[in-house]
Amino acid sequence: MTRTLCGMVLLIVTTHAASALPGSPQQRAEMFATCAGRLQAMATRQRADRDPDANQTERFSADFLMLLEATLPAAIADGLTPQQAVTWRSSGWVEVAYLLADRYYSHDPTRIDRATQRLSERLSHCRDLILPG
Repeated sequence: MTRTLCGMVLLIVTTHAASALPGSPQQRAEMFATCAGRLQAMATRQRADRDPDANQTERFSADFLMLLEATLPAAIADGLTPQQAVTWRSSGWVEVAYLLADRYYSHDPTRIDRATQRLSERLSHCRDLILPG
């Protein structure tokens, strides 16, 4: 995708969610990378469950990867290393994977409820950046 198109997509998305986005390019890159990882982990689980929502979740993840790609040059110019974006994406994936493990495999109802609530909050935060409700 061209930089111009990425920039236009970033402008459209951030116009809707401007109040929710952090100010610095590094902070935006972190948010986009983390959300991409979170949604990738959720899509992995959905595919394993044969959930029809897996395709939509994968598209949201791809949207965040595109936003990350559009934001990365400014973040790198601001001192970010490209490896840090990979680390943030991995952290988002791991975060959701642990919550899913608690949700599906714990025997403690309180732990299951807490994991379900946290999972919902984290995924909603990401979705609201693209699809403000």
